[in-house]
Amino acid sequence: MLKKILKALLILIVIIAIGAGYLYFRLHNDIGNVLEAKSSWRSEVLEFPLIFAGDLDYKGEEHIRFAPGWGETNNEDYFSYVFLWVLEEDPTLNEEVLESIMNIYFDGLMNTGAIMNFSFFKDIPETQSSMRKIEDKHYKGSIKLYDEFFAKDMITLNANIKYEYCNARKKHLVWFYLSPKEINHPIWNQLKEVYLNIDCD
Repeated sequence: MLKKILKALLILIVIIAIGAGYLYFRLHNDIGNVLEAKSSWRSEVLEFPLIFAGDLDYKGEEHIRFAPGWGETNNEDYFSYVFLWVLEEDPTLNEEVLESIMNIYFDGLMNTGAIMNFSFFKDIPETQSSMRKIEDKHYKGSIKLYDEFFAKDMITLNANIKYEYCNARKKHLVWFYLSPKEINHPIWNQLKEVYLNIDCD
């Protein structure tokens, strides 16, 4: 019996090691971030399919800039960040599509976080997103999600999402500005200062 348990543990360790190695190499690529921000804003670039949200059937990249206090629950810029999807094809966005995208994205992210925290059987509450169209190619809304990484509790992010076409690169750009702070908080001015460092004209 003990041998079976040890064998099962060994298999589990090997699976975790392989998964960790795959995760490391997916996160550490040599793609330059097209988002420009202050040096204190952490940078990250991911490739589609996203390792935590493979159901999002897009081809392209995700470029991210995290506010300095992103991972600190008592900080004014906790969970405030900008990410940009640079996509090969038009994502044909509307309210329903964006709600589905955000639900898949954060459910996948937080369930992956639970696995990384060795909480293999943790029941992560499902993300609930609500979006409304402000004008053509511009949406705002809220995303209620479970923060598995830091707060270990439910949080609500305010979302400002915009779409544009980069003619020079023949790419479709989807901007996501997210923060739990209300829209009149100073962090939103900082988020809007993050800019594209490539020419799209």
